[in-house]
Amino acid sequence: MKNRLPETLLTARPQDYLLCGAVLAASLLWLAAPSGAGGAAPSAARLLRAGVPLAELPLDRPARRVLALGTGPVTVEVVPGRGVHISDTNCPAKTCMHHGWAKATGETIVCLPNQLLIEVTGEAAEYDAVVR
Repeated sequence: MKNRLPETLLTARPQDYLLCGAVLAASLLWLAAPSGAGGAAPSAARLLRAGVPLAELPLDRPARRVLALGTGPVTVEVVPGRGVHISDTNCPAKTCMHHGWAKATGETIVCLPNQLLIEVTGEAAEYDAVVR
């Protein structure tokens, strides 16, 4: 004797389609909702090595800074509208290069072999973080 489900459980009812549509609509609204830290506008990229400030680059004008660090030169670029990123480095894994562009306030790029931290700074936000 086989354990079979009744045919009524295997057929879709109108309520099933309604539920699927509601879940789909809710997920699309969640994806479209703005994210960030309360709307703080990013203003600069702070470069630190082992906690010591090296430079602060404004994000509203293009800049390119080559830093002579532990594993060799590290090139940091700023492009208005895109943010800041590490465009060239000699560290082994190049994880910091693969991070891409940092543009949101509080976002960081870390290069561990060079002990380099790039942090996007901005005006103080009303909230520290927004959790959805």
